[in-house]
Amino acid sequence: MAGLFFHPLVLLLSGSHETITAVASQMDYELFNLLITIREEEAIEAIRRGWSDVLIFEPPNPQHHSGCLSLFLQEQGDALPVILITSPQDLFPECPWLRVYEVLHKPINRLDLSARLKSVVTLRQLEKQLADQPLGPRGAARVLLVEDSPLQRKILAGYLAGEGIEVITAADGAEALRIAEQQRPDLILLDVVLPGMDGFEVCRHLKENTGLKDIPVVFITSRQGREEKIRGLECGADDFLIKPVDKRELLIRTHSLIRRKQLTDTLVNQASRDPLTGLFNRRQLALDLQRELSRAKRYSTPLALIMADVDFFKNYNDTNGHLAGDEVLRQLAGLFVSSIRDMDTVYRYGGEEFIILLPQTDPAGAVTVAEKLRRKVEKHSFPHGEKQPGGRLTISLGVAVYPDHARDAEGLILAADRAMYRAKKEGRNRYATATSPG
Repeated sequence: MAGLFFHPLVLLLSGSHETITAVASQMDYELFNLLITIREEEAIEAIRRGWSDVLIFEPPNPQHHSGCLSLFLQEQGDALPVILITSPQDLFPECPWLRVYEVLHKPINRLDLSARLKSVVTLRQLEKQLADQPLGPRGAARVLLVEDSPLQRKILAGYLAGEGIEVITAADGAEALRIAEQQRPDLILLDVVLPGMDGFEVCRHLKENTGLKDIPVVFITSRQGREEKIRGLECGADDFLIKPVDKRELLIRTHSLIRRKQLTDTLVNQASRDPLTGLFNRRQLALDLQRELSRAKRYSTPLALIMADVDFFKNYNDTNGHLAGDEVLRQLAGLFVSSIRDMDTVYRYGGEEFIILLPQTDPAGAVTVAEKLRRKVEKHSFPHGEKQPGGRLTISLGVAVYPDHARDAEGLILAADRAMYRAKKEGRNRYATATSPG
């Protein structure tokens, strides 16, 4: 039932017959609806009535517009995203009163039009989805610029740095992949022509990497052919910038893609966090454990996993109530996080169970961490802790290490779980180490 699907309405405001014909003929009507006007007053009425989801606007040249649209959009604030139409040979139009999400160059083709609309609509939907959940403070956005020309690197890096963006540079594909793995940038600007592997091959490697595949990639190229753009999109790129790169177009596209990445990360983070403790949840553990195991196997390094469980937690809840029990879990989460290295991660596994993942940690190191956690919990003054058996709230822990005790994710969790229950059987408030298989 196709009528049930949402089709964003695109409002086109242009006085150019050529532009109107191009947009109308190149629009993908399976995805979008189109409303055309040549008058600012009609555009304002459509926006006021809430008909449009995105505005494609071609400013008059010279800019003898009535001014009513600029005043209206300023009053509306961020109500409507705008795609600005311009010509590569023209000066970039000055429209400070527009919230420009994207730039569309003439001559307009179906590929570019569809890419711009999809980008804008995706960003707008993310903004609406997170409208009631303000983003927390973030540091400077980080962009990896991959360009073999020292002059071009200097020029483009200067544009970005002037906007408060942290810029990391690479001169070839191999260096770019190393830096991307280490720095995890918010956006990658990637030259197509590079020494060694070209930009297309670099992009394929990025998109095949689980930890890097969600980073937006924009190709920078002097090639304007349709085939190159299709090839780039097929290998996972998000967009193209054509040399010589216009500063304002670069900044508009950079800010939009970074914004989209920030919003997407927020949604992913919400899906991967336990709402009570703020720790990563079981779903995220499955992803991280698989990644860390692959890394441990690749570099022949150990990987430790500690499972911790609150002793007599049912007794605590029955005696003091579930709200008090929730507060204990929150305090435990804080104690665990404050007691580990930056490279380690704590997860709420379920109920009163926690898992701590410790990369590059052998059995001796894992045991040291387990005992540190046990002592810290034992000495902490929890609300109503004196009502617990033994007069204090404690935990039991199980330690398992790859490759000593298991060689896969399921086996490692099972080994730690069995060790933890052995610690409970032996008297609680202690840790136990898994036994070697076989």
